[in-house]
Amino acid sequence: MIARSIGYLLVVLVSVYLFFMYDGTIWTGLLILELLYPVCSGLFLWYMGRHVTIRFGRFPAMAEREKRFSGNLVLKNHSRIWSVKYKIRAQVRNHFSRQASHRIKYAPSELSPNEEQRLEVELDSRYAGIVEYQLEALILYDLPGIFCRRVSLGERRTIRIMPPFELMPLEITRRTREFLADADEFSTEKKGDDPSEIYQIREYRPPDSIHSIHWKLSAKENHLMVKEHGFPMGCVVLLWIRLPLKDTDSAGFSRLLERAASLSITLLEEKCIHMAAWFEEKSGQVIKWRVSTAEAVYEWIWRLLSTEPFRDEKLEETCREEAFRGVNFSSIVVLHADGTLTVNGETQELLQL
Repeated sequence: MIARSIGYLLVVLVSVYLFFMYDGTIWTGLLILELLYPVCSGLFLWYMGRHVTIRFGRFPAMAEREKRFSGNLVLKNHSRIWSVKYKIRAQVRNHFSRQASHRIKYAPSELSPNEEQRLEVELDSRYAGIVEYQLEALILYDLPGIFCRRVSLGERRTIRIMPPFELMPLEITRRTREFLADADEFSTEKKGDDPSEIYQIREYRPPDSIHSIHWKLSAKENHLMVKEHGFPMGCVVLLWIRLPLKDTDSAGFSRLLERAASLSITLLEEKCIHMAAWFEEKSGQVIKWRVSTAEAVYEWIWRLLSTEPFRDEKLEETCREEAFRGVNFSSIVVLHADGTLTVNGETQELLQL
């Protein structure tokens, strides 16, 4: 546009020179037309700015890391008289990015009178997390393409980029296998030692304890019956997610998500019910997620994607202590903002829980 504007000024200056050097109505008429052109261009661009609209069409809410995804933008020229040339500027940035946003300029195109166009948008993301796609401006050009008008937009869409879910090397020790945790649910496949819940009632077999005999039912059935107590399905492992603002960036958060998702799905594969939790500074609460199904893994990772890093580390520690006061776990795994993890305060090469 700058080069064309300079060209226009040069033409006007030449016309002014010819107007004063030579007599003739042709030079006068030409100069008047050239001076009126910016006014006509401004009116045209104002009119088209009110008659061209742009909106999001089909756009994904979720995608996978390092896989391309696409959506589209819908543009329409509501004018029945004029065509218009346009260009779109947009930007893409990661939720935790501290770098300048990645800006996109789409090639100029043209909208005919009363025409609707769908512009395909293809994107990808190097990191898991939330990607924000924002329309910055719609630039409209006059018919010769010399002057333009910038229409600010500000429309945006967020896409949650999910991490890969992969099984990882992990050893579940006997301590965790046999750890009893308080719970409201009990296993239907495994007996335990909780006297508040009956797993099943069966016939007496030596060396069953006499204390397990169900005397009323034994009298009714006319032979000895014993009670097997339930095994509580409490959360024996805690996954604590830490996202202090000073340590959080796009790459680290992506690694954290991948390790958290992989560890959670591996624990589930090992029949180990666990809890994922993190501090949310905005609400001043600890978010807890009991994970006992594959759906729960996807749900808590999806929820974690929108979490904001916290600034007050003392408040985080205080809320964590209050949230788990009196609650015991066989292992506490802390996942840090850079993607590293510790088990019960120690770094392990081969995870043992």
